[in-house]
Amino acid sequence: MVDREWTDWKFTREDLKRTPSVVACGWTVEREELDRAKACGLIHSASRKLQLPQITSASACVFLHRFFMRHSLKEYHHYNIAATCLFVACKAEESLRKLESFIPVIVYYASKGNHKAPPGTTEFEKWRAVILRTEVVVLQALCFDMVVEHPHVVLIDLCDRLGLTRHLSQMAWSFVSDCMKLPLCLVHSPKSISCASVSLASRVSSAELRGGLVDDSWLDRIGADRGAVADVAQWLLEFYAREAQSRMTRSVADGAAEAAQTPISSPGSAASPMSHIQPSPLSELK
Repeated sequence: MVDREWTDWKFTREDLKRTPSVVACGWTVEREELDRAKACGLIHSASRKLQLPQITSASACVFLHRFFMRHSLKEYHHYNIAATCLFVACKAEESLRKLESFIPVIVYYASKGNHKAPPGTTEFEKWRAVILRTEVVVLQALCFDMVVEHPHVVLIDLCDRLGLTRHLSQMAWSFVSDCMKLPLCLVHSPKSISCASVSLASRVSSAELRGGLVDDSWLDRIGADRGAVADVAQWLLEFYAREAQSRMTRSVADGAAEAAQTPISSPGSAASPMSHIQPSPLSELK
């Protein structure tokens, strides 16, 4: 059965190369993906602090990915849209939070703990104005469509049908949450995303923790699209590799800045500890 709500917002990988940020503003596909992921990271962190349901956080990520198919990251900062999409998702999923408690959390995580914005401050009023002004823009970009089918819901049913162990279920849930950072929800169905998460969880788990999930034959039993599942898994693994490389680059830059302040005792060089990491091929899923 084809889900109408998902297919109404279906795009292709090629469409992601023609977003407003890429075409009009010079962003690379990789840079846009990273900015989207940072924005969704803010959504996840703020949601945990605000004790929001994970479905609310997931809806906010979907709203953000849909928004940036119609607007550019140059026009709207990703943190501003992240905050607004989470605020909208709180309303859509009936998990309301007052701006007095919402904004200080957003500012804390957006600034990596460097700034605070209690009610009544200039910083609070600035963010309040941004969220209320941008809310209308977000709703218009979404065509006021707040209906989202989540892979989380599909995953719960999948775990029951396959009789997954608690360990495997929790690991698959983590992969699904990471998938929300990427525009996978625009290209692949919730079923494909949840199946890829289970497949990845089984591959990184020891044999005794997999339970009865010894291979991917279950994909055929539930009618999953093996090609789509492989693409989701590969996309996520490639993102992990880029994210690890980005963290290492920042660490090296910080180390270089520190080293510049101290005398160099002896020359030397070392291979990158991440240089051997390559995304695992998943062609056998196809």
